[in-house]
Amino acid sequence: MLSKDDMKTAGFNTRLRKTGSAVGATIPAEFLRDLNMQEGDQVTVSIEENGVKIVKSDPEFETNMTHYDVIEDRFAPAFRKLAE
Repeated sequence: MLSKDDMKTAGFNTRLRKTGSAVGATIPAEFLRDLNMQEGDQVTVSIEENGVKIVKSDPEFETNMTHYDVIEDRFAPAFRKLAE
């Protein structure tokens, strides 16, 4: 198992491979284990300045944040008043 410091600098090379009409990259099992990820997990992929970032998604958290956004927009004036 990689230490947290090792994980920050760890890397590996892989090839992009066609999978149906998409393209995918293979992530070694050791990395998945250390990241607490496994086949079938939902991930979020974002474009960063120097590459891509892949993080494990939490669908329940995403749903709760969507609800929060609606509540925040609707009640923002009341929240500001309460904060005074």
